Amino acid sequence: MRKSLSPPTLPGSNPYGAVPGTGYGTGHPVTDRPPLPGYPLRPAPSARQAGPEAPYAAPEQLACQMCGGSPAAEMAIRHHQGLVLFMLFRKRKGHFCRTCGTALLRKHTALTLWQGWWHPLSALLFNPVTLLLNWRVHAKIEDLPGPGPDPFASRLAPGKPLFLRAGALFGLLPAAFVAYVLAMVIAG
Repeated sequence: MRKSLSPPTLPGSNPYGAVPGTGYGTGHPVTDRPPLPGYPLRPAPSARQAGPEAPYAAPEQLACQMCGGSPAAEMAIRHHQGLVLFMLFRKRKGHFCRTCGTALLRKHTALTLWQGWWHPLSALLFNPVTLLLNWRVHAKIEDLPGPGPDPFASRLAPGKPLFLRAGALFGLLPAAFVAYVLAMVIAG
């Protein structure tokens, strides 16, 4: 016969000293106790909207995962790399403000423009689809208002516009060649 290791309890006894009617599972939180020293109560959420005058997000708004700015939108920025023998697909998914989203979109689209054309399937299918999907993200970014001040200087710098970057300009040559070949195939 196996013996129990817990102390014996009598029916109706309270071995842990819990106050009846409070605590876990009752739906009635303990409210008559003062807060513990050193741990102030959290203030109620603010009804203010985030923006230039209030740099932090209201509780119901998304905040940028790069800088904490608000408003932000959920998006997936893609990058495709077509190598001679294989292809790589990358996706950066998250909540980004207008400034950080623009910086990431420019970086990944420029990389896609010069690295995405070097595999036959990439040139014909995957790279154009990736560029179209990033173009859709660009429209979502343009709809966002500015994120307001950046008190911690953690916001990404947008950098040069896309077609002033050397990689993007270099990537236009293979894109023009693929367009030319497709036009010749269609024309017969």
